[in-house]
Formats: sequence, structure tokens, C-alpha cells
Amino acid sequence: MKDLIAVVVGLASVVGAIYYFYKFVTSADPAGGHTQGWIALGLVVVAFICGLLYFLGHVNKEEEIHITQ
Repeated sequence: MKDLIAVVVGLASVVGAIYYFYKFVTSADPAGGHTQGWIALGLVVVAFICGLLYFLGHVNKEEEIHITQ
């Protein structure tokens, strides 16, 4: 269940980061786009943390394969 939540939140934050980065880059006001840039950066950090939670949760959880099999 934890893995599913991490994947859903991570993917949603990636989509949001792409959207806000696009808004930041295409902003007509040079001083007004900073908020979108910070939001995009925050969402990227959230996506990175969700990726870490997902991948580090799978460390050492593989089944052992014995030599005789």
C-alpha cells in the first residue's frame, strides 16, 4: 500500500512540476514567474522523495535463489 501511494503521489507531483515549470518559462512578466518556479522546484523535491521511498523500500526483499535450484 505504501508503494502505491508513493507512486501515485510521485507521478502527480511530476505532472504538476512540468505544468508549473512550463508556466514559469512562458511567463510574460519577468518578476511574476518566480512563484511558479518555486512551486515546480518543490514538486520535483516531492517526486524525488517519493521515488526514494519506493526504491529504497525494495532493498533486500528479493527471494534467495539457492544453488541447488
